[in-house]
Amino acid sequence: MAPVPGLMAKYQVLSRCVASLPSELDTWIKWTATGSTLERNFSQIRALDYFTRTLCKLNDNSISDLDPAGNVDVFLSDALDLTQNLIKSHAVWDFFRERLELRFVPQFRHLLLVADLISYDCYNTVMDRAKALQIGPAQGYREYPLIGLVTEFSPATWPRGRRPPALENRCLPVPIIDLPWDHLTNPWGLLIIAHEVGHDVAEDLGKIAKLLQSAVTQRLDAGGTSSERIVRWKKWTSEIIADLVGVLLTGPAFVGALAGLLTLPRYQVRLFDMRKHPPHYLRIFINTTLVRRLGLSHAADALDAGWKVLYGEPGTDFEPYLADIEPVVSAILDTPLDTLQNQQDGRRHSLSELLTFTLNDQALIDRSAARLADGVLPDGLPIRHVVSASQMAFEQVVRGGNTARLEGLAQCTRQAVIALSPPGQLAAGVGSRRAEQHLEGLARALLERPLEDFGLH
Repeated sequence: MAPVPGLMAKYQVLSRCVASLPSELDTWIKWTATGSTLERNFSQIRALDYFTRTLCKLNDNSISDLDPAGNVDVFLSDALDLTQNLIKSHAVWDFFRERLELRFVPQFRHLLLVADLISYDCYNTVMDRAKALQIGPAQGYREYPLIGLVTEFSPATWPRGRRPPALENRCLPVPIIDLPWDHLTNPWGLLIIAHEVGHDVAEDLGKIAKLLQSAVTQRLDAGGTSSERIVRWKKWTSEIIADLVGVLLTGPAFVGALAGLLTLPRYQVRLFDMRKHPPHYLRIFINTTLVRRLGLSHAADALDAGWKVLYGEPGTDFEPYLADIEPVVSAILDTPLDTLQNQQDGRRHSLSELLTFTLNDQALIDRSAARLADGVLPDGLPIRHVVSASQMAFEQVVRGGNTARLEGLAQCTRQAVIALSPPGQLAAGVGSRRAEQHLEGLARALLERPLEDFGLH
């Protein structure tokens, strides 16, 4: 039977629509070539390309099954299904496209590059150590989190496989760290990226937050902590892990940056109604407990004292929780985990074995802070520690009252981060066949969900 003219026209339109997304992806891949604008985002775009092309292949199969010369009702129904799948495909790709596009805006290109490089260094520091310990993540070793910009009070991360509000489906193939637009102005404040990376590595290394919730509960229960406090500490565990990873990656400077972000009205800082986060008041003391454990008691004491100047002594509300902090931090850092198991000898590792911060690290950061404050580029230290040095230099400049130097400090920090970054493409390629299979599964699951799940009709 000859094709129905109206159906043939629809078939041709849908064929061109199906072909448009692969064509766009080809262009994005070209932009990741060495020396091109997106070369540092190569691994992320490769993963997104693999994921999105899986969607495209499924759509290709659908267009191949359309028969404009066959049953009219079947054609119309299948054409609608294909149209809806195209919408879903573009809804996911657009979530990433709008973040990647900002790297072509001159005002944001280098600012985002700095944030990307901090994300890369923090994430890969953890994953490189995991490789050295022969720990095998379930999905293989993957690309670092992509930085985006949003209108929010504070940064947030959407780990691999999670669901951000703008995308009503659990299908993120690449983790996202969204920063408030104005945070790029102060590069020292980008230390908070280390906290968000903490969430991402906790997810990628086997959902360790759930395992450590049990460890925290057991430790506190053994010490006679009240059930009410145990319930709260259990809820707070994921955020505490991310904070402690931030300290282990960047040192005491992280606590200074966090304190700056949490400098809010007293009633908010001392508020207990914080579902996943500990009260802001407690967070600083949780982190300085780790700073002391690292042998940096002087820095911890100064941070504690500065926090108490603003927000007072703990009082009866917080005193019991302060007594819990030491065992909570110990349970999180020292518990060997099944998901951090050496694949050769079977030994289980803890977070404190996965990440270290040394006195030598802090000494180099101190020297680099003095150089940055004088407008001199530091050398010989990792990117994340450049930002630590910048935070310390910022605090020194503010204490000295010469705030006219802050813009020079910001520019010098950005220059140092870029100068100390590895050349060319970063962490190239999808990590393994396991990673590819995971991306394929996410793509298929996405197309099975109704259009309403994407906020579309």
